[in-house]
This record gives sequence, structure tokens and C-alpha cells, in this order.
Amino acid sequence: MAISVEIVHSGRALVLKVITETLETDNVAAFRAAISPLLDKSAHFIIDLSDVEFMDSTGLGSMLSCLRIVKSKGGSLRICSLTPEVEQLFEMVMMDRVFEIFKTQEEALAK
Repeated sequence: MAISVEIVHSGRALVLKVITETLETDNVAAFRAAISPLLDKSAHFIIDLSDVEFMDSTGLGSMLSCLRIVKSKGGSLRICSLTPEVEQLFEMVMMDRVFEIFKTQEEALAK
């Protein structure tokens, strides 16, 4: 399954929109390849997951990797626009306590 990461807003925080229906074992390597070069462009990021309808543990692991990279550089990473299924996953494995999660891009940018 094709995957891309687009910069949709650039300012104090770079907003990255993940364009794929799933973030799972089959495409997590493509996600990492798409997002890695972008993590050098700013210190503060918002990742918009509004298109991601399903995420498995490898997808979640890739999000944790992004968080680790950004925090190691003294930056911040927020997540926004979770679909109900992905939001449920984050809550079920208590990642909603690890990530700053916002309902919309606007809320994440306002923080």
C-alpha cells in the first residue's frame, strides 16, 4: 500500500499529514523512509493521522521512534486528528499518556 507524508503547514511547528489508510507491518518501512528526512527540518512537529483508519503495533512503534528522535533533539511532537479506531488503540495501550494528542490541527497548533 502506498504511503506518503506531506508538509501541510510550516511555522513554529511543522505539520506532517500521513497519507495512507493503514500504518502497519506492510508499509511501516515506507513510512519511516518518508518521515525520516522531514525530522531534520524542524524541532517541533504535529503529525496528522486523519487518513489512517488502522494502525498495528509496528505502526505504533514507528510513532514512538519519531517521538524519541524529536525529543533527543530537544523538540516536541504532537499527534492530531485520530480516527476513532486509532484513538482506541492509543488509549488501549496507554500511548495517550505518552503522546500529546489533539482533536484537530488547529488545537495542536494553538498549544
